[in-house]
Formats: sequence, structure tokens, C-alpha cells
Amino acid sequence: MWLKKLIVKNFKSLRDCEVELSKFNVLIGANASGKTNLIEVFKLLRKIYVEKDTNPFLEWWGYNNVVWSGKEELPITIGMLFDVDGYEVYFETTFTGTGGSFRILKEILGVKGYLKLVKEGVSLRISYASEWLGTAVSKLPVTVETREFEMFSALKTVKEYILPDKYTNKSLFELCEASEGHYSKDKSISYQMCYLSGEDFRIKDAAIPVVCPNLSDSLPGILGVISEVTIYVSKLLLLEPLSLNQVKAPKIPRKETLLMEDASNLIPVLYNIWLREGKLPAEIAEPLSIAFPDTRVFFQLTEDGRVMMKVFEGELELAPPGISDGFYKTLAILTAVYLKPSLLIIDEVENSLHPETLELLLDTLRNSESQAIITTHSPVVVDMTDPADVIFVEKIHGETVFKRIPNPEEIKKMLQEKGLAFSEGWLYGEIFKE
Repeated sequence: MWLKKLIVKNFKSLRDCEVELSKFNVLIGANASGKTNLIEVFKLLRKIYVEKDTNPFLEWWGYNNVVWSGKEELPITIGMLFDVDGYEVYFETTFTGTGGSFRILKEILGVKGYLKLVKEGVSLRISYASEWLGTAVSKLPVTVETREFEMFSALKTVKEYILPDKYTNKSLFELCEASEGHYSKDKSISYQMCYLSGEDFRIKDAAIPVVCPNLSDSLPGILGVISEVTIYVSKLLLLEPLSLNQVKAPKIPRKETLLMEDASNLIPVLYNIWLREGKLPAEIAEPLSIAFPDTRVFFQLTEDGRVMMKVFEGELELAPPGISDGFYKTLAILTAVYLKPSLLIIDEVENSLHPETLELLLDTLRNSESQAIITTHSPVVVDMTDPADVIFVEKIHGETVFKRIPNPEEIKKMLQEKGLAFSEGWLYGEIFKE
């Protein structure tokens, strides 16, 4: 599953934008162009759907500081188009924080060409592609009990359900807590009776019949789609500029598996990996040894029970103040890649890194299992990047605009003919010159 497109409306400088994404994406733009605002979209999604923060705007000191132009009357919309084994899955959420109260106004979840769910308050509308619904009903297995068979057979292309009032502020992802499932003979279609969370399963109105293609064996029906989107958001990992004083300090050993945004828990996360593997795994150790030859990493418990990372250069032990910032930055990125997040987002990737180390890390990110988005305003990074992977970011009349190069191979040829590096073409405005 990977994210093909991100749609954002009314978040900071992202008034109305769409960003086409590939597996590896490098956002290039000047300071204050809006690169970090795009990263904060994902941070906000995590606060809403993973941390379930009742005031997700607190970090920005209020809704007025995140909504476009400070206009609190405007809602914010975030949409994501995914590719799931060839199916196009779309999720969209619209919410507000006006008056200091966070509310989800509308959510959409759909599989393009098959079905769409729209929740607004207590209204849940389910619509189907007419031809596909006819096919699905014709394949309904006869083993389905009579009441359910009748409910699936009676499905219309559009059906609205009015939910009890207590579901007004519940997310679409929180509506159902269980389901009974049936499959077409060829296993391509799932017929699920989705039961509203907290309701008596025996009550007819507590069950909503939903027909959905099986996106894969591990994703049965609509609840599988919901689960996949939820997992994607929960497993995305953001790395912002490191809090180096926190990174270097000994920490109480805890079973931590998710790296914090400032990597302040890098040592506990690495310590858990080290205990499980008995050493630093090759995915971390090998590139680290290329960037920092003759360097070894160990872990030791202090007398007060905290864990500290010990670094040796040859036989010389380096005290934390003597270890370069670039070493910690490299270790944090390699650890993030090892954790295999659904999406790895790194802000200002070039900070504290030597160009050779930076090139090594960019290659590691390109070849990793994770989709990646990195931001930079460094010409060095630009020259290490294939033009096809670049997204240019600029601010026009206060609005952030994202542009991909429509013909990267022609741009490469043009720059070569003019004797320009990619970064020079960017800085001198040759890339989009008419």
C-alpha cells in the first residue's frame, strides 16, 4: 500500500493543493515556501486518528494558527489516495476547531469504481457503482442466512442510515467493532454485516450490510480497508531536527518501538533492537560503518538503571559530547529505515551531514521498503536527486504550490547541453522556463 496523492485544503499555506507522490519524494524549496507545512499535515493526522487528541491544534497554539489565513470559519480537509494491490482507495476527512472545539465534520472512504462511504454527523451514506453492485448481488452465496440474504439482496446504489445521536462525533473508523462475513465463491467479494460499536448485536438496526471487493487475502471487505488505512497512518514516522541533548542523555530502558519525531528516544529504541538481535542489525551497522569507519556501538546500564550508548572509534571510547551530531543523525535515519514505517518523512535531511554520508543515506532511503518524503533547500541534495523524484515547492501570493517536472528526461538532456548541474538549473530558473 502506498500513497499516490495527498489533497489538502485550508491548512496553513496549503489553501487548495494536490501533491502527486511516488515511492521516493524530495521536496525542494526556499525557506518559508511551505515544505514543513506539508509534513505537519501528517503530524496532525496522527494526532487525530492515532493519538486521538481531543485538542489536536494545541501544539500550534490554537486552530486559528493552522487554518488558512487565520479564518476560523473555514474547515480543513485532508484527502489521501492510496494504491492497494491495484485498487484505488480514497480517504478524506474534514474537520474544524472553531470556538476551541475540535469536531470531525465529514469523512469519506471509498474504493474507486466500487463503493463509497460518507459520514456526516449521524448520517452514513453508502453508494455503490450500479453495475458492480448487480454483479456482487448475483454472486451472493446461498449459504447466507435468510435475514442477511434479504438485506444484501435489497441493497440499492445509494442508501442512507441515520445513526443514534451518540455516533455524531465518532469517526468512521470507530463505528463498527465486529462483523460477520461471507464471500463470493471466487473469494473476490466480501459481504459483511457490520455491527455498530456498543450496540446489541441482536438488534436489526445495529447491523449495516456492506459489500466490498476483497483487496487481498489479508484485507477482507470494508473492515479490511478501514484497518489498512488506520495502520498506514499509525505506522508513518516523522523525523524533524534532532533534539541532540535529549538523544545523547542516558535513558530509562523501556520497550519502545516507535521513534519520536525529535529522536529523543533513539537510545531506548536501539537498545531494544540490540537486545532482540544480540547486536546492531546489518541494515543499521553496515551503512553506519561505511559512513563512520572503525566505529562500534555498544549499550551499557548505568548504576542507577538507565541505559547509555557507548561509541568506540578503534579502541578509543568517545564520550557523548565528543560524538558528532552527524553520527546521531545518521544513526537516527538508519534506525527509522530499519523500523519499516509505512511512510518515512524527514524534514531538512541535510542538516549535520557530510555530502558523502548524505548520499549514502539517500541511496538507503531509495532502496528501503518504506515510501519516503524528505525536504531540503540544499543544492547538494538537489544534485544527488533524480529529477523524476523532485517536487518543487514555492509560495505564490501566500499560497504554497507543488510542482513536479513533467518531462524529467528532457530536463536532464537540456541541463547537460547547457553544462548546468540540476541545482544550477533550479536556482537559475531553467527547469520551468517556457
